[in-house]
Parts: sequence; structure tokens; C-alpha cells
Amino acid sequence: MSTSYEPNSVAQTLLFHLARTPGAVHRDDLAKAAGTSKDYAGRVLSKMVKRGRIQRVGRGTYNLPRLTETE
Repeated sequence: MSTSYEPNSVAQTLLFHLARTPGAVHRDDLAKAAGTSKDYAGRVLSKMVKRGRIQRVGRGTYNLPRLTETE
């Protein structure tokens, strides 16, 4: 059985860059880091917000949710 290499999805790449960057990150910067268009990155980020994976903290800026001590 052979294993083929599959590059990370855009969503995975966006999450990776959010995790590596302190504070909120603008959609345009995330799109550039993921090698995709700003529009497509915006759609993917919007879906991740709806699923609770990330937070929208301002117009076009996103951050990972931070856990509190009670969680």
C-alpha cells in the first residue's frame, strides 16, 4: 500500500498561522500565508467562525479562542 503526500488544506494552513501569530490576524495576511485569494480565505474563515473553531474579533481580523481557567 503506497502513501501519497497530500498538502494541508487551506483551513489547516489558516489555523496553523493563527496559532503561530500572537493576537488577532487580518484575513489578508492569512490569505497570503496560505497562498490563496483573500475572498476564498474569507469564506473559509467565516465557516470556521460559525463552527466555533476561531473568533472574529474585528472587521477582517481573527483569533483563536482562548481557554479560561474554568474550561
